[in-house]
Order: sequence, then structure tokens, then C-alpha cells
Amino acid sequence: MKNIVLFGAGRSSIYLVEYLQAWCVKNNYMLIIGDKDVQYVQDNVKEKDNLQFQTIDIFDHEKVEALIKISELVISLLPAALHMHIAHLCLDNHKHMATASYVSDEMKAIHDDAINKGLIFLNECGLDPGIDHMSAMQLMDNIKSKGGIINSFESYCGGLVANACDGDNPWKYKFSWNPRNVVVAGQGAPAQFLLDGQLKVLPYHQLFAYTKDFTIGNHGTFEAYPNRDSLKYRPLYGLDHIATMVRGTFRKQGYASAWQVLVVLGLTDDTTKLYYPQGTTMQQWLTTYMVHPYQDLKNAVKTATHCTDADIAKLEWLGLFGNEVLPLYEGTSAQILEEILKIKWLLLPNDRDMVVMLHKIGYQLNGENKAATSTLVIEGESNTHTAMAKTVGLPLAIACRLILENKISQRGVVVPVDCELYTPVLEELKGFGIHFIEN
Repeated sequence: MKNIVLFGAGRSSIYLVEYLQAWCVKNNYMLIIGDKDVQYVQDNVKEKDNLQFQTIDIFDHEKVEALIKISELVISLLPAALHMHIAHLCLDNHKHMATASYVSDEMKAIHDDAINKGLIFLNECGLDPGIDHMSAMQLMDNIKSKGGIINSFESYCGGLVANACDGDNPWKYKFSWNPRNVVVAGQGAPAQFLLDGQLKVLPYHQLFAYTKDFTIGNHGTFEAYPNRDSLKYRPLYGLDHIATMVRGTFRKQGYASAWQVLVVLGLTDDTTKLYYPQGTTMQQWLTTYMVHPYQDLKNAVKTATHCTDADIAKLEWLGLFGNEVLPLYEGTSAQILEEILKIKWLLLPNDRDMVVMLHKIGYQLNGENKAATSTLVIEGESNTHTAMAKTVGLPLAIACRLILENKISQRGVVVPVDCELYTPVLEELKGFGIHFIEN
């Protein structure tokens, strides 16, 4: 019996495991799942034939390499910082690898080595990045095939909570994926994009103050802020001479301005470790960042951040002005905030999440200016079988099947922007209810 090895058994793995488990049963493969905690997948996958679970320390070099050696393909759903640990072992042992994460500079550096060994190291094959690449490239290739010349490209995606499950949460947001990534979103390098031929750069302290609204069908109006470096996708998409190029993140209206308050106050800082005594309250943590004397804390925050009453109401809903004790007494403020939000933004058993994606493309055809839009809106089934897990896991699982069946000729470090990958993946995703509406 041949083996597939999956490292990482978190929230995004459920659909991938179920898809590959069914394929393994038909093709006499074993799917081996290794992580420090495999309980989540064990409890939530529907069928367990041809599945093997191993509790493993990812830094136990010998055990990890032993699993890689017996595999035909290695999949990593680990935190992105750990991918290279797996990638080097895959390279040493001549094994294909697949992830849903952004291609790092370190991953790019092994491109030639992977080609020389006849290996594919597939990356960015989840939702965003992943489905966004594939659906955008399919739409743009169709436009180009008709003679269209693309002059603007915008693409936005958000993992949100379904409208019916907002409840009394004024942020209208709950976690359907890694909370850590939400809290530190935008930190690091400034966001870069092109707007009407002009380079725009937004450092972190300005990022959430710049939003653009989009109404999508009857699903509501969403605000978008730029995400990472949009410019690096110009050559990948074949858009080197384009005038507008923006990739961004969706949130529901009102989220960004309130998050900007947290940024300005310093509550998302992830550089300085703080130490508080047992019993420290949320309010006392907040006052750490209020240096000047004040009589009313809410008014002091408004003065310091120029925020609105609606923003204050969101902070108050989190408990930041109250006497509830901190869930964490040692750590950066970003880590403390994450623990608070994991309680406040918990996806409850009866909750459903929602994924929203939009591509907006401007082009010229026969001398006329035209526009095309493509939208995806999908809701989850439950708080375990989420839209996020579905849209991250299924494209990666389908691509892995194609690799195992020798239907992908590309080698090296690959992103799914070629029709050899995106055509069969997008076609199969339609059968799972993941399809775009184009106008």
C-alpha cells in the first residue's frame, strides 16, 4: 500500500482529509496524518478507512523524515514558517510536496533543485491564495483569447461569518481560520498596489484607514483593504503593463475603522512582551497605552484615535472598558488580544461561516472599454465543516490527486496559474458547489 502524508490537522484540513480518504480507499493508498494534536480531525472526519493518525513533534527530525520516506506525496497544512523544514526533507528524499500557503523567498530558492529532481512543489493552492489565482486566470485567459487587452485588475476575498449568524456581534466577524493570522494581518512589509498608473504604498498604521466598498448581489456591502504586495502578481498573471492592480481582503462594513483604533492604540503590537499580575483587567491592559491624564477612558480613546461612537461600541463589546480579567498575563499585546478574540469571536456550534470573493477586470476589446466581474459566495455547513475549510482544502486535495495520477507535467516550485492545473480543479470544484457567477 502506498502512502500520502499530511502534516497539519487543524481547522482547514477536514474537507481535504475526507476527499483524499475516499480516493485512498479506491486506489489502495493510506493517508497518514501527523501533528502534535490530531484529535480535531479524528473527531470530525466522517469516514476513517485508510486513515492513520500519528501524534508527532514536527521538530523530531527522524520521525518526520521517516514518514516522508514512505510517502508518494507530502502535504503541509502547518503554519507557513514550518513549510521549509518539510520542503528540505522532501527535496532530500525525492518527494513531491503541496501546500496552500504563499510562496516564500526560501521556497523560491529551491525551484531549480526541484526541477532537477523531477519534483513538483505546489504552493498557493487553497482559497486566497489558490482559488483566487485559478478563477482570475481563467477569466483573464478567456478575455485575452477574444482579443481583449486587460488594463485593470482588482481581486478581493474574505473569510467571514454568514449574515444570519452575526448575532449581536457588532464586528460581524468570527474566526473560521487561524486567529493568529487575523490579529497580525498587515504587519510586516507595507501593502503595495497600483491605482490608475500610480504606485501606492500603505504602511501598517494606515492600512485599515483605507477601504473601498463593494455590494455583491443580495449578500450585502463589504469593505476591502489592500493585502500584501499586489505588484508581485503582475508578472505571474502576465499583467506587467497594467495601470491598476489591487489584491485585497474583505470584511463587513465597520470592521476596518474599529480595527484601526486597536492598531493606533498599540493593542495589536507583536514586538514587546508584557507582564501583568494575576487579576489584571481588560481596562487596566487598555490603560497601559493611555499615557496622558484623563477623566473618562472612552473619551480619551476617542481623542487619541479620532474614532467614532460606533468604533467605541465595538471596543466596549469586547470588554476593553470593563473589569473582566485578562485571559493571558504574559505575552505581546497581539497575543493578549488574540486570546480575547478567540473567546469573543468564537464560531459557535450552530454558526456558519461565509467566503466571499470578487474579481473585477477592466479591458479593451475592439476599441471599446469593457468590464468583467466574477463573484463567489459560499456558506459553510457547520462550525467544523466550514466554507473556509472547504475552499482551502478541496482545491489542494484535487490538485494532489492530479499529481498522484501523473496528470500534471509542471515541475519545480509551482503556483496554479496554468490551465493544466486550474481547468480541472475549477471544473471539479463546481460539483462541490464552488462556482463563480460572471458578468
